[in-house]
Amino acid sequence: MEFDYRAFIFIISLAAVINGLGIVRLLGAFAEYLRKQQQVEITEYWVFELCALFQFLLHILLWWMLWIVHDIEHFNLLQYLYLLSGPIILYLATSLLVPDVDDERVDLRMHYYRMRQLFFTVMSLFWFWAIFSWPVIKGMVAPTLPILGTYLGISLVLRFTDKPGIHAALVVTGWLVLILFVALFGMQLGGVGAVR
Repeated sequence: MEFDYRAFIFIISLAAVINGLGIVRLLGAFAEYLRKQQQVEITEYWVFELCALFQFLLHILLWWMLWIVHDIEHFNLLQYLYLLSGPIILYLATSLLVPDVDDERVDLRMHYYRMRQLFFTVMSLFWFWAIFSWPVIKGMVAPTLPILGTYLGISLVLRFTDKPGIHAALVVTGWLVLILFVALFGMQLGGVGAVR
């Protein structure tokens, strides 16, 4: 298939919708929190809040980075299914992280550690997807491989440990790596796709 912008819009639309669902899930939960904050006792937990904000920015960065497929001349169904699996995995992780605010009490720390294994298992799958997205879609290794590998390592460690100190340190480390990633690759549309 010869690639053109109309095809790009068609290809990227479903990925954008799925990715947008994650943003809606986060914003909807935040709106619910604001609406019910007088009726529901919510115990804050800064590690959870940093993770939730990280997920929000990750959804935005994923959309921003999907521009890399705009210049691919040939795109097949398997590549398309692989492309779609990233936003699907990220949406699932976000849905696991965000608690429902329909009880009288929400303890964000307790929710975070209750969902920790499943959430970071799914996030590990996402980082695994991200590592292989360039080889599958563009036929080359991404220049961001060390950063993506770092995130995969962080997710695996957080999946297997329940020590709050390690979670706090690695969540902050994840933010520092995010700042580095944005500075190196994310400031222009397509980001890493502009690196050749």
